[in-house]
Amino acid sequence: MSTFEPGQYVRLRSGGKKMLVKPALDSAQLPNTALVFCEYVEKKRTILGLYIAANLRLVDAPPNAKRR
Repeated sequence: MSTFEPGQYVRLRSGGKKMLVKPALDSAQLPNTALVFCEYVEKKRTILGLYIAANLRLVDAPPNAKRR
């Protein structure tokens, strides 16, 4: 499993948007995986995706961030 916990903010190592780590919908679907379920907002839409943990790094939360 990844070392990222739900509620933390991450960014791709190559740059990009700050993303919020979300809890996996059903961890039984992704047992012992290196994928991290994340979301970010772009143009008033919420984008959800799975990202490889090795390609992510922790970042500070944005100043106006609201944890859900």
